[in-house]
Amino acid sequence: MVENEYRELVISRGRSGCVALYSYDVTRNVARVLAIRYQRECGFIDCARATMPDRNCPMKKILSCCVLLLLLLQWSSAASAADEKPNWQTCVEMQNKESADNELNCYRQTAQKSEPAAAKQKSLIPFRAQGLAQEWAPSNDPLNIYKQNYVLVYARSSQTNDAPSSPNPQNQVLLPSPLDNKDLKFQFSMKHDLADLNRYGSLWFGYTQLSFWQLYDEANSRPFRENNYEPEFIYSIRPNDFFTKLDINPSILNFGLVHQSNGQSNPRSRSWNRIYVQPGIERTFGDRRLIILARWWKRINEDPATNDNPDITDYLGHGDIEVRYSLNGMWEATLIARSRSVQLDLSAPWTPWRMLSLASPGKHNTNIHLQYFSGYGESLIDYNHKHETWGVGMSFPFD
Repeated sequence: MVENEYRELVISRGRSGCVALYSYDVTRNVARVLAIRYQRECGFIDCARATMPDRNCPMKKILSCCVLLLLLLQWSSAASAADEKPNWQTCVEMQNKESADNELNCYRQTAQKSEPAAAKQKSLIPFRAQGLAQEWAPSNDPLNIYKQNYVLVYARSSQTNDAPSSPNPQNQVLLPSPLDNKDLKFQFSMKHDLADLNRYGSLWFGYTQLSFWQLYDEANSRPFRENNYEPEFIYSIRPNDFFTKLDINPSILNFGLVHQSNGQSNPRSRSWNRIYVQPGIERTFGDRRLIILARWWKRINEDPATNDNPDITDYLGHGDIEVRYSLNGMWEATLIARSRSVQLDLSAPWTPWRMLSLASPGKHNTNIHLQYFSGYGESLIDYNHKHETWGVGMSFPFD
């Protein structure tokens, strides 16, 4: 910075160069070149008035610097013009000032600029794809919905499990601890595509957490009574990629290795490991869709001395069936049945909740969710405890 708010710009050329004297109008974003001189202090040459410097100045070098400066300014102007794209305000200001063709062209360019931005907009949590094959298709999204995601703000149980038991003496709670029969229950379930094997399927990592929070038990400081953690690896293939498409072909075929535990120490520790196979089929009836997933599992044997729940398969069985019936974008009913339990979930959009933009823009993102459970194994600690639970809350997008 020099006097009178002038500025100097050094333009290098080999071992020497020139210095340009200019001013900058901040309000109009305009730079004016006032003069230029050789770096060896021989005076300025006024580019605007063509005033000559001292005759000892090397004119060829000064003129070459002027050429470099003009090229630099031309390049800067071109770059600014390329970056400067019209916006809606610019088009409005053109009204009655520019021709109708120029005004129309401004709106056209602005629309073309806006479309890619909207197309590139990504949701925090993408919607579950429509159809099983799409659900398990290769994905570049960091997270994809796996099982249901919901928060039941009020879940009431018919009978609490105050003294959890197990055939293993190390896992028997001897001193009962009275529990509140009301919980805030929530489930979070996501999966991530680890590797794509083209027509040979894809490898996924899934994680599901089911939690029971004694929110309404103020006397005991509202503890979390149970958390179930369920990481798993899933290898998923689409049989139609291998065989001629038949009506009996499943849409997907999954093979999994899953661990589930409640993360507690004895005597409340509960855990087991399984391998499973799960085919899935779907049928569409206009705008309605029926999906059936059948899963058979085999428990991985453990040392009897450290087995938290040796009889868990007597209550949770050797598999489950999940049935989904939905009307596109409106509601979904899900039934999950095991040998000695059943769970029914009803989910439907509630328009006022659209203000919560956690999901894809332009679609509803929160649903009213109702849930009913009856039987054994709502949680791991209750694997051999029979009861009923009713719950109401909200769930996140299913379609």
